[in-house]
Amino acid sequence: MAMCEKLEVEFVGGGVRETICTSCIHREVCTYKQMYIDFLKAQERLYDEYANCISFIKKSDPDCNYYKKKSDVNLR
Repeated sequence: MAMCEKLEVEFVGGGVRETICTSCIHREVCTYKQMYIDFLKAQERLYDEYANCISFIKKSDPDCNYYKKKSDVNLR
């Protein structure tokens, strides 16, 4: 179940984790956020279904072309 408010993805295996959207400066106005989360869910299902067949493929989250890390420091 994808939850855009919290920017977390709940996967079939029961785990929940944050996405890169959490630390992106575009997260409030991003047009692609839901599509990215849906893609992550589909990718996770693929790894669950074919875990033994694709064990040679490194499991990692895809990069977003529009990702820009928001600053950890709040300037006034």
